Order: sequence, then C-alpha cells, then structure tokens
Amino acid sequence: MGQGIVGFVLTLIALIHGSFASVISVIVIGIIIYYQYHNRLRREEKITLVLSANIYFNINIYVVLLVSGNIQTLLGDIYEQNVDSSWCTFRGCFIIVACCTLLLAFVIQAFYRLCRIVYSNHRWFKFYWLYVIAIPVQLAGAFIALCPILIWHDVIYLPNEYYCLVAFTKIRGFLWALFIAYGVPLLLLSLIYLRITIFIRQQPLNQTLMVKQRQKRDLAAIQRIFINVGLLLAFGIPVAVLLIMYFITGTEHPLTYRIFWLGPEVSLPILSVQMIFMTPQLKNIIIRRRQNRVTTLDTTIQMRTIATNQ
Repeated sequence: MGQGIVGFVLTLIALIHGSFASVISVIVIGIIIYYQYHNRLRREEKITLVLSANIYFNINIYVVLLVSGNIQTLLGDIYEQNVDSSWCTFRGCFIIVACCTLLLAFVIQAFYRLCRIVYSNHRWFKFYWLYVIAIPVQLAGAFIALCPILIWHDVIYLPNEYYCLVAFTKIRGFLWALFIAYGVPLLLLSLIYLRITIFIRQQPLNQTLMVKQRQKRDLAAIQRIFINVGLLLAFGIPVAVLLIMYFITGTEHPLTYRIFWLGPEVSLPILSVQMIFMTPQLKNIIIRRRQNRVTTLDTTIQMRTIATNQ
C-alpha cells in the first residue's frame, strides 16, 4: 500500500462518509422534486426549495467526484496501478470546480435573502427564473475562473494517491484554486451579510411588525448559511495546519492528501442533515409531514380497532 494501513483506513472512512452524504442528498432532492410537482407553492417557497435543491445537487456532484477518487486511491493502494491520463487531469480540475460551485450555491441563496431585505421593491429580483438561470451560470463561472490551473498545467498526477489534483508544490495553481474556490465565495458572503446588517440598522424604528419579522427571518437565514459554510471550513483545519507546516519546513506530510479529503467528506453528511433542520421549508416537508403521516396512520389504526371491537 502506497501510504500504509493508516492512509488506507483514512481513505476508507472518507469513502463511507461520502457515500452517506450522496445518499442523503439524492433522497432530499427527490423529496423536493416530488413536493414541488404535487403542490401549488408560493413564489418565495419555490425559490427557497430550488436553491436548497441546488445546494444538495452540488453536494452530490462534489461527493461523487470525491468518492470516485477514494475508490481509485483504494484500488491504487491494493494494485498500485498508474491511471494518469487526460481524463484524470480534467477530473482533478473538476473536483475544485465542484467545490467552488457548492460554495457559490450558498452565495446565490444569500443573494436571494439580500434581495428580499434590501431590494424588496425591485420585482425583478423576485423573479423565479432568475435564480433558476443562476444555477448553470455558477457552474460556468467557476469553470472559467479555474481554467488557468489547466492552462498552467498545475493539475498533475499524484503517484502515491493515484489521482490528479493541484499539488501543494504548485504554489501558483494551488493559491489560485484556493482563492477562487474558497476566497471569492467567502468574500461575497461577507459582503452580503455586511450589506444586510448595515441596511437593517439604518431602518427607521416605526417599521411595521410584519416587515421587521421578515427581515429578522432573512437575517437568520444568512446566519444559518454562514454556519453551514463554517462547518465545511472547520473540518479543513487539520489540513490547513499541515499546509502551514509544509510552507514553513518545505517537507510534505505523507498523509496530507488523505487528510485533505477526509475533512470535506466527513462534514458533508453532517451538513446534509443539518440543512434539513436549519431550513424551515425543508424541515416542514421532511420532518413535520412525516410526523403528520405517522399521527394519521396511528389514528386510522385506532379507529379501525375500535370499530372491530364494536
């Protein structure tokens, strides 16, 4: 095994968690599609559910790419086969694109809340298809912004990991990928949150209770977005420490890449479940409706039992 038993176990753990996240995201997407198809929803509900489905869709794409890399690594550890190819290079780039697109999905969700609070009088920002169109645009934008790492040939084959990625030794490509995939989305989220908080503080005190409650809900939604993104970043702290050690000492830890993917794949299933409980619309669809069905079923059984006894 290229990285020993520890590396193999870390990759296996990442594979299990990633698979779990993929299953959850597929189930939630299916529930959202079913619910939208069988119910007449208000525009705000439709937009919220579409943006939530967008996040789960991007989680699934990201996880599928990571899981396929895990499988390739495990097979490489066992059989030690070289799988370097042009497809390997493209997939290595697309993993970073998928990560960027996932974070941009949260940005679009935050932008919707910004429009509801700050630009509530602009009907164009409430247009349902605006956010539907934004979904493929986020993917195209991420891919275009990350094209330089392909042009610079900074996506290389890692012989000990058996997949392609921007190596930490490729400083230019690595910093560019880090800036585009993480820096830009976090900057946009911070600017949106700052704009909303400044706007709310500048509002007169004689606002109607309904407006205040709506703004409070939207601000809470932005804060939940930060919590979700923060969860993704928190699990990257161990690899950040290893990277700092590498830049200081010039020595790369042999398990750096294994730990690098372990963080996202452990956090994504947690994020997938957390979003259900932190998004009122999803919670209402998945949790409360299930409880209502159980209650209805229990009531039906009790009525049948009473009728039988009579």
